[in-house]
Amino acid sequence: MKRLVSALIGAAIGLCATAPAGAQSYPSRNVTIVVPFAAGSGSDTAARVLGQHLAARLKQNFIIENRAGATGAIATAAVAKAAPDGYTLLLGTNSTHGSNSALYKKLAYDPIKDFAPIAHTGVFSYFLVLDPKLPIKSVADLIAAAKAKPGEISYAGGSSTSIVMAESFAKGAGISFLKVPYRSNPPALTDVIGGRINMMFCDMSSAIGSVNSGSLRAIAVTTKNRSTLAPDLPTIAETAVKDFDLASWTGLFAPAGTPNEIVERLNTEVNAILALPDVKERFAPLGIEAQPVSAAEFTRYVQSEVVKWAALVKEAGIEPE
Repeated sequence: MKRLVSALIGAAIGLCATAPAGAQSYPSRNVTIVVPFAAGSGSDTAARVLGQHLAARLKQNFIIENRAGATGAIATAAVAKAAPDGYTLLLGTNSTHGSNSALYKKLAYDPIKDFAPIAHTGVFSYFLVLDPKLPIKSVADLIAAAKAKPGEISYAGGSSTSIVMAESFAKGAGISFLKVPYRSNPPALTDVIGGRINMMFCDMSSAIGSVNSGSLRAIAVTTKNRSTLAPDLPTIAETAVKDFDLASWTGLFAPAGTPNEIVERLNTEVNAILALPDVKERFAPLGIEAQPVSAAEFTRYVQSEVVKWAALVKEAGIEPE
């Protein structure tokens, strides 16, 4: 009997020793959320709100690390290669997991195969903003100016979303712009404010303060319906390009192979955070709409977005780099 008990104890110890990391208590140390854009961007704002609440709920630090460059591709590729243990996460977007696959001939990661989607964290509305010193007060004025000087009006491309929006708008309106690429939206916005670049499509969370202060002029929103943040601003669809309806989104991702129990735990926590009144209140003035769904639903959504944004890139006539 003693031998049988000892054998059973030994077998149990062996099973514990080989248990997957995800089955152990998570998190047991600091977690890093990599944001593939600069501080001050809409995705950065969403990540910091989530990180703050995740830290409080899970009793571990959630560190936000900004790695801007190549419309998010550099940081995303790095996270794809990280250990699949739940301690390195990505605040991905429709740039990293949508249009980048069509914008680059060679992408150092696969947006579907290399990631485990965790949670859909929000949808971002966009402004079309201008240097207020320009004598352009409306979408009609902008189109007229672009037709008068083809390819001379410059736009800042701080993300693949802003680039796709600008080129889709230009094609729909029968005009052309001069693209000036940037590593992320915040420095691009700085140059529009400073008058070095004429215009850009920018998420409301990054631009709203400058629009309200008058250092930027917003002339339209990019969604099908007018925004409650700026109800007097027309949509592009109602002024120039029929059916123009574009917004961006963010979501939390882990490297592929991350234990499902960690993915589900984080999905539950993030969805609970998105339902908090103070989070909704903080998101609303920035034009961020929370959209909690299951990890499985978010996975299907990401798969459809890769197809959707690739089609938009092609329709806009953007050549991959």
